[in-house]
Amino acid sequence: MKIEEGMAMYFDELRRRNYAARTIEEYGYDLDVMRRFLAEKNIVEIQTVTSAALGDYQRWLFYQPTMQGTARSVGTQNKMLAPMKRLFRFLTVEGIIVRDPAKDLERGREPHRLPRNILTAREAKRIIDTIDTSHVRGYRARTVLEVLYATGIRSSELINLRLTDVNLDDEVLTVRHGKGGHDRVVPLSAMACRFIETYIKGIRPKLAKSVTQDHLFLSSRGKAMDKDSINVLIQLHTRKAGLKKHVTCHVWRHTCATHLVQNNANLRHVQEMLGHRSLTTTERYLQLTVTDLKQAHRKFHPREKA
Repeated sequence: MKIEEGMAMYFDELRRRNYAARTIEEYGYDLDVMRRFLAEKNIVEIQTVTSAALGDYQRWLFYQPTMQGTARSVGTQNKMLAPMKRLFRFLTVEGIIVRDPAKDLERGREPHRLPRNILTAREAKRIIDTIDTSHVRGYRARTVLEVLYATGIRSSELINLRLTDVNLDDEVLTVRHGKGGHDRVVPLSAMACRFIETYIKGIRPKLAKSVTQDHLFLSSRGKAMDKDSINVLIQLHTRKAGLKKHVTCHVWRHTCATHLVQNNANLRHVQEMLGHRSLTTTERYLQLTVTDLKQAHRKFHPREKA
C-alpha cells in the first residue's frame, strides 16, 4: 500500500469519528511533509517505513529551517510528529502493517512557558467599559468581549457559535466541535447574558442579510465573523483603552482562566470549561496566581521582618 493510500484511510477514519475539517486539513499538511521526505529516500510503500527512517525525519525537522529561514520550535516539531504517530498506530491496529515504526519515537522536551500578556481584572474591565455601545459595531464588540471573558472559549469556537447554541434561561453556551471534536457546555455570566439578549434582539437583525444565516456573530456583510476580524476588534479596543499589551482572543482565554483560579475556582471545573484534555494544562494557571505565595513570603522571609 502506498503511503498516501494509508493516509487517505486514516483521514476517512477521522471523518467517521467526527473530527473537524480544519483538524484533518492540518494533519494532512503535516503528514504530507513526512510523505515527501520519505519519497526522497525512495520509501513510498507504507510497509517499508522503518523506525530508522522516521528517526531521520525527526532529525530533519530539527535541522531543516522553515520557509522563513527560522528554526522550528520543539513544540512545532512535536505537533508535526503527533499525527504521524497516530497514523502508524491506526495502520497497526487495522492490520495494514505488522509493527508500528513510530511507537518508540520520543517527543522532544518542550520548555515550560507561562501564558503571556494576561490582563488584570482592572485592565479587562477598562477595555470592556471603554467600548461605545451606542452603535451596531460597538455593541457587537462589547458582546463579543463579554462572551470571551465569561467563557474563555477559543476563537474558532466563538466564530462557530450558532443562535441555537445560546441558552439564556440556563445562562449557558453549548460549544460544538471544540478541539478534538468534543462538545461541551460552558456557563455565561449574567452580564454576558444581558448583552447577548439585546444583541440578538436588536443588533444582530441589522447585520443579518439572510434569514438562513444562523451564526451568532455576524460581520457587516452579514457573514460569520472570522478569526482575523475578531482579533482586529480586540486590538482596536485595547488601543482605545490605552493599553500597550498585545491582546488577542487567546489572551482573553488565559485571562478568564487565570481570574477564575485566582478566585478559588475548582481546577476540574476550569478544565471542563476550557475543554482541556489534561488537568496538567489547566494547572499552569496556578503558577500565575501569586497571592498566596506573596503572603507566605511576607510572613516567613527574614527580610520582610527587618
